Parts: sequence; structure tokens; C-alpha cells
Amino acid sequence: MTPRPEAVAAADWWAAKLAEQPRHDVGAAQPNALANAVSALVRRQRTQAQIEAFREALAEEINRHVERYGWRPDEPDFGSYMRTIAVDYGPDPVLADAAEKAGFELQMLDLPVKTVMWINPGVVKVAEGYGARPVVIWRADR
Repeated sequence: MTPRPEAVAAADWWAAKLAEQPRHDVGAAQPNALANAVSALVRRQRTQAQIEAFREALAEEINRHVERYGWRPDEPDFGSYMRTIAVDYGPDPVLADAAEKAGFELQMLDLPVKTVMWINPGVVKVAEGYGARPVVIWRADR
């Protein structure tokens, strides 16, 4: 099954974050600096092939994930909380499963911490970092 456009957009965003050095915002200056410094020291650089494999596996994982929780295009916010993907004190199981299928293990600081993504019919939003406001990263052309 071909993943829906929302799943592809979401997977593209997470794969782009995996490809770069993440900026961590945990809500306070000293812990932010510590998280960013530790991340820079321990982070493993992924190959382009690994990132592509992650992107593809993640689009499929997200597609399965969102279908479980009431995908209603006429009521896009219905079940929204259940269709979130987050990184708090570790990666969301959807992200971890996609990484495993791509042949590697995600660590706590591989992706931006305190980040939440909402995947709803026609729109994908992300709040990246502690207390961040959601930003639309993809919207269907209506």
C-alpha cells in the first residue's frame, strides 16, 4: 500500500532531522547547552542510504499508525491526540520501529527532544522543542 501524503510529509520531516545535527530545546539555557553538547559528542552520523531506508520505513509505519485512530477527512481533528508522534525522553515507538527496519537503533538525542508532531487528514503540524508553538509543515492543496 502506498502511504498517504500526510505520512510521506511527516516521514520527510523526521528523516531531515535525522540527517542534521539536532538542536535540542528542553526549556532552560544550561540544560539546552548540555543536551546539545552531549548530542554532538555521542551522535552517530547516518549514511544517506540509512536515512532513505528510515524515511521509507517511517512513511509505512506512520500510515499504519494513523489508520488505527479514526482517520476522518470530514473531521480532521477527531482522534488527533492518538495520531501524534513525539520525542520526549526517548523516541516514539513509531520512530524506533522505523529505525529498526532501516537497520539501526535510535538513541535519545538523535532527534530533537520535546518535539510533538500531529498528523491529521490534510495537515501535518510540529512543535519542535519545549513549549514551542505548532507550525504547519504540510497542508493538502484543497
